Amino acid sequence: MSKSNHKLPKEEIIIFARQLALVIDSDISLYEGLEMIKNKTDHSELIVILEDMLSGIKAGRSLGEVIHNHEKAFSSFITNMVDIGEKSGDLTGTLNQVADAYEKELEAAVRVKSAVTYPIILSVLMFAVILLLVLQVLPMFNEILTSLGGEMPTLTKGILSISFFIGDYILVFLGLMTVALIFYYYYKRTIGGRLFLDRLKFKLPVIKDIYASLTAVRFARNLAVLIRSGISISIGIKMIKPIMNNLYVESKMDHAILDINKGKPVDKVIEDLNLFPWVLIKLFSVAQTTGHMDAMLDKAANVMEKETDARLDRLTTVIEPILIILLSLIVGIILISVILPIVSIMDSIG
Repeated sequence: MSKSNHKLPKEEIIIFARQLALVIDSDISLYEGLEMIKNKTDHSELIVILEDMLSGIKAGRSLGEVIHNHEKAFSSFITNMVDIGEKSGDLTGTLNQVADAYEKELEAAVRVKSAVTYPIILSVLMFAVILLLVLQVLPMFNEILTSLGGEMPTLTKGILSISFFIGDYILVFLGLMTVALIFYYYYKRTIGGRLFLDRLKFKLPVIKDIYASLTAVRFARNLAVLIRSGISISIGIKMIKPIMNNLYVESKMDHAILDINKGKPVDKVIEDLNLFPWVLIKLFSVAQTTGHMDAMLDKAANVMEKETDARLDRLTTVIEPILIILLSLIVGIILISVILPIVSIMDSIG
């Protein structure tokens, strides 16, 4: 039995779920269908997984049993959903619902990456230009100005002092940055480190609202899939807990499950988590009255998704001009510090 220790990319899971749904819905046997999927994929990890699943199916085991061997690759949410689909008799519908939820989550992730890519590139370029001016251009002009003689303005002296300081200690700065990155790399892999960093995502001024909305969308959309499949809210929360990818949220969900099992109203439990936007809490309250919990959760996810897109657009619109203005100011100050002594020397010569 070959087990995968690596999580499959969401793109591969979506394609696999869609293809498997088509197989289940057709006259092809499960064994033949899985073999067709294996022959069509070019993802080496998935090929190994499918080969193991085919061996299990050939030995007479069910799809739910063979896919559970690869919980780390697919996530416990996917493997449990396959179980639910088999027991409910609607495995095709369940797989398509899971694929829909994952597709929307992937689209949200792409939008976030697109929104932050340009500001990051601009910041890196700004840093590179400033370093070039400070470490290369300014020292060169200093030699020219010194050879010409004349008194250096205070601004030029200050900028040159910074330039020499950075040039003298550049290796120290790089060393400290390397140590900091290594520390961060290992720290975020500890339980305490992950918990601290995951909690920090809900506290940082600029990103906390966006991150809370993205987390709420994932929570609502996946819980809606489970409720639609006949799973209770407390069990549903327990099932989606591992796919939240946030230890802080997972720890909060443990408390939520206990409160729901004690009979506390679901909307009050969700509110007490202090994680999600008011839209989700309000629609939870409405859903308890109307009884259409899955539909309300889908509606909440759609509303929060649109709000997140709007926030990202506003953030990008604000950050880009600020970075450009900041770069212009810094470069302008450096250029003025170079031009002032040249003008002063020219005046003294004249």
